[in-house]
Amino acid sequence: MDTPPPAQPLQLGSDEELKWRLSLIAPEDLMRGLFHNSLLELVKRLEGEEAVRHCLALHGGEVRFLDFFNYSHRSYLELMYVAARLLTPRFGGIERAMWELGYDGSKTFYASAAGRVLMLMAQGDPRRLLSNIPTGMQTASQHVECKVTLTGPRSGVIFKHEVMPRPHTEGGIQAMCEVAKVKGARVTSRALNPMENEYEVTWD
Repeated sequence: MDTPPPAQPLQLGSDEELKWRLSLIAPEDLMRGLFHNSLLELVKRLEGEEAVRHCLALHGGEVRFLDFFNYSHRSYLELMYVAARLLTPRFGGIERAMWELGYDGSKTFYASAAGRVLMLMAQGDPRRLLSNIPTGMQTASQHVECKVTLTGPRSGVIFKHEVMPRPHTEGGIQAMCEVAKVKGARVTSRALNPMENEYEVTWD
């Protein structure tokens, strides 16, 4: 992740923004195939089989993914942008479309065997759940820089140096809290700079 940030803010979802994000990804940066499959399943559920074929055709890479095989992070990012653009009219904007893709992908991950183990480790404690996020991120993707700070009895902040767009990660964290049945969980986020984001999680 040594590529410098862009001189000017790039429009979320644009070709230029995607190209910049792809430039941050090293060959060893990998993601589990279950995220690719979750994305395609959401597209199928909302838009049908033809939309899935459209995504795969524009993606130009694999047409079948194994859930727990590691694929290039680049392949997921490219596929995610194709799907987000396709779903933008349905969700009223690219930001919300990316949020929904992150939300659905996280729900799929925490329903998997690896995700269920992380949920068991949290033992229903929101503070423990947040503290386990770096481990979960490493399980889901092989290149993530993440730090968690507990800021109070019912709050915590997650700092991420990341390639993924902020709305996608925010949706994923919200889903994680819901799967863990964290009462009244709310996730808000802000960009610290183009490559670093902060996510505040509060609960009742």
